[in-house]
Amino acid sequence: MSEKNVKILEWSSTVILLIGILLTAVNIYPLNVYVQLIGNAGWALVGILWKKWSLLVIQIVACIIYLFGVIYSYMGLA
Repeated sequence: MSEKNVKILEWSSTVILLIGILLTAVNIYPLNVYVQLIGNAGWALVGILWKKWSLLVIQIVACIIYLFGVIYSYMGLA
């Protein structure tokens, strides 16, 4: 992946995460979980491309937590 494409992924993932934070702040559930899952997955990919394992680990853990939220919401437990 080219440097330009990585930069686009980095910044689009950042914007998506900020939108997810806004949705959380105004309590729009479960959309906030889905949006943040997408943003964290983008940052996990950036972590892989940059070979920054600390970044990758935190994003993978965040994705797992958000997946629990998606399952929780899907099962109607929210």
